[in-house]
Amino acid sequence: MKRKRAFTMASSWSSTVKPSRVPEEESVRCWESKTASSNRTRPQIQSRSRRGSKTRNINDVLKDERSKISGINRILGTPIPVRNNLTWRLLKSHMRIESFYCTKLHSALNAIHECFEPSKDPYTNRDIAEDIVFDLESDSELNLRGFYTVVLERRDDDDGHQEMIGAATVRINKGVAEVPLVATRPQFRRLGMCRILMNELENRLMEFGIER
Repeated sequence: MKRKRAFTMASSWSSTVKPSRVPEEESVRCWESKTASSNRTRPQIQSRSRRGSKTRNINDVLKDERSKISGINRILGTPIPVRNNLTWRLLKSHMRIESFYCTKLHSALNAIHECFEPSKDPYTNRDIAEDIVFDLESDSELNLRGFYTVVLERRDDDDGHQEMIGAATVRINKGVAEVPLVATRPQFRRLGMCRILMNELENRLMEFGIER
């Protein structure tokens, strides 16, 4: 009697409870949300026109970089009076450099050696400051090419002789100026000479669109 009653209760529960079915609208909505999420995570293929615009932008950047360098090269070797008998000058070593400017580069190198202990390239055992100032080719793994040398000189009113006060090295790359070496000779320190040299350098760089 008990077994028959349990059987009837089980059969009546199975007949009343039916498996739940997801409505058709909810299944469609769920499928659309999954498709949208997969599209968001899928990498988008760049169109040809967008790639072309990026190429044009890169060309514009390179053209702007060349114009900045050409502007800087226009003042190479030009003496620029900055204060009373002080002269600021931008130099760069190359194959056609005159002996007059070569002498000034040697004076700038001597000023740097007065302020810094000589440092040797670990790969070539050459003087790093000399390679920077004279833009010398070497087999070193260090990138020391493309530097300019800035000098600040004092002119003697009696004989017109110019005495080296200080020097700095600068390199321009992608609109950014790098100044690794700045040297002021000991007898001219604490007179604001380094500030005069660097202020004129910053003004000239900003004039040609280099602001960092």
